[in-house]
Amino acid sequence: MSSFFSRLPLLFAFPFFLFSIALIILSPLAANNALAETAIHNDNQVHVDVSGSLRVRYESLHNPIFPTTREQREQNNERISTRVIVNTTVSYNNISATLDVRDSRAFLDNNDPTLGANQVNTLEPVQFYVSYAPTSLATINAIKVGRMELDYGSRRLLAKTVYRNATNSYDGVVVDATFSQWNVSGIYIQPVVRFPSDAASVDANERAFDKSYSERRLFGAYITSPDDNVKLQSYWLKEDDGDELATNNRDLFTLSIDYTKAFSHGWKGNVEVVGQTGTARETRAADDTLDKDVRAYMLFGYLGKKITANTFLRAEVDYISGDNDTSDNRIENFDSLFGVRRFDFGPTDVYQAMPRRNLKTVGLRSISKPASAHHVLLGYKAMWYQKAPESVDDFIGHQVEARWRYNVLPNLRLAIGGAYLFKGRGFERGDYSDNSAFVFTGAMYSF
Repeated sequence: MSSFFSRLPLLFAFPFFLFSIALIILSPLAANNALAETAIHNDNQVHVDVSGSLRVRYESLHNPIFPTTREQREQNNERISTRVIVNTTVSYNNISATLDVRDSRAFLDNNDPTLGANQVNTLEPVQFYVSYAPTSLATINAIKVGRMELDYGSRRLLAKTVYRNATNSYDGVVVDATFSQWNVSGIYIQPVVRFPSDAASVDANERAFDKSYSERRLFGAYITSPDDNVKLQSYWLKEDDGDELATNNRDLFTLSIDYTKAFSHGWKGNVEVVGQTGTARETRAADDTLDKDVRAYMLFGYLGKKITANTFLRAEVDYISGDNDTSDNRIENFDSLFGVRRFDFGPTDVYQAMPRRNLKTVGLRSISKPASAHHVLLGYKAMWYQKAPESVDDFIGHQVEARWRYNVLPNLRLAIGGAYLFKGRGFERGDYSDNSAFVFTGAMYSF
């Protein structure tokens, strides 16, 4: 642990170094953007909006959280991640076009096999779409065509990323409408696959254009009630193997019902129930041709209370179906489709965090805003396998995490945080059976 704690001074110095770099590089760009916008907006017809951000983050992990061996990975891992976003939208009356270019890179990585296209996506147009808002159709709010991010409901099934270095995007059509004050988004999309995906190219931050495949498509609807307390998601994912695409041949129908209720005296509760059915294969191997029935589910709930003027404390629970037998004809592992998990299970990327499958948890989470510039998160979870592997104890461990965000300026935010996993018997396996310690720090400048 000495090497881990010896790096702690870097955690506190790093944000201030980033502060200086961000101001030097991006302040002129932000100023030029403001002048350009003023000039264009004066003609009352064409509007150009340019925005973006620069984020740099340092992460350090001692002892991988998942059981592994020395041959597979090293005990300690460090990484510096950078992400640059430049988003440009040109609008004319009720038509707009958006181009979002991002550059996500990773450095200082110690031959970590977990580094992949989820972290590195170099100089990529992750969004380019056209949006049309019909004026003659009372129920249709907007029609979007092209490549875009989507972020729906609880974000457990379909989401863009926030913590993770590279985002999710989709090619397709989205129609936003309103019926009897209920908001409805109908989608037909093809998830985009990030390239390159081989370890050597990713480690070298090489670039290649991302692409989607007609063999993998998702369609369905996201519906919200007038008071936004009820959220429904209904998706059908269909995929097949192609000349350039190996898949699990998933044919899955997923339905989510999410309900939030505010009570008196500052109490608030939420529950989301997700059911999943269909067929899939255990692997992507070409010789795996057995379609198995899928029966999976997920339950999340919390009950919380505002305990001070600026602190909300909640108790939460997850119950997510799992599978420990690949020899039968059924798959019970829950498939989170294209959702994200950082807000439920801790930091991703270097720390990785638990996947949203085969898991039971109970925990506490506190979110505080002691001042407008400060945001503090504290969390605790006890975790078990829903179905433990054969001859393995079902207790995974106790996880604690913390994160502090500080808005130094309206457009400059610093962050520092970490997580610690006290491993239970279920994770006291492999060559790194000791507890896992993780810290991160970073800064983001927005313009």
